[in-house]
Amino acid sequence: MDATIESKKLGAVKLSRVTFRATNRDSDPGGLKNPAVAQNTRGTANVIPLPNEGSLKPTETKKPTQSISLSGLLAAQRMTLRLKNQAALRRKARARTPNRKPIPIINEQVPAGSANPPQRFPYSLAKELIQDFLAAKLRNVTYDPSTSADLTKNLCEDIKKMVRRVTPPRYKLICNMAIGSKNREDILMTSQCLWDSYSDNVTSCSFQNSTMFCVVTVYAVYYE
Repeated sequence: MDATIESKKLGAVKLSRVTFRATNRDSDPGGLKNPAVAQNTRGTANVIPLPNEGSLKPTETKKPTQSISLSGLLAAQRMTLRLKNQAALRRKARARTPNRKPIPIINEQVPAGSANPPQRFPYSLAKELIQDFLAAKLRNVTYDPSTSADLTKNLCEDIKKMVRRVTPPRYKLICNMAIGSKNREDILMTSQCLWDSYSDNVTSCSFQNSTMFCVVTVYAVYYE
């Protein structure tokens, strides 16, 4: 803005005229529009300092923090314990199971010169039957030398009939029985046979009560 002052003296009265001239702010594109520079009325430029760029510190990017809940931690612990138990059970199962699988025998080889019966004598079943039979027949019997012979004969016939029911065909049964007093402790019984060790078999049982003992031997001989 410019101002011009003119003075005139008219007689005793002094007149003054003041003229103002205002500049258009839009006419100066580099003037007041620039925030860094402002001009004063005398024409001098006042520089407005900008903030110190060196003093500005770079903003640090913060990493997002992951929150762990207590329920999630407990669930992870339970899962870990379950996996450990499963691994321990698998190790125990592998330890109990042998690495080698049993080799099944498809065709059993028959020795040369031996008979080959389609079904062999069930000696274990025959032994159980004879053991129960002796316990039922001799539990309350008192030893008597005069009746021991007939008792032995009758018991042998009954045992052969009973064992015959579970014996395969073409087997011949031989029953041998010995009954004696329990007071005699110097009795020793043995047996020896010449037979086919593949097809033939034998089973033996013994029983005793307060007065007597009984030893039964049943031979099963296969014939073709």
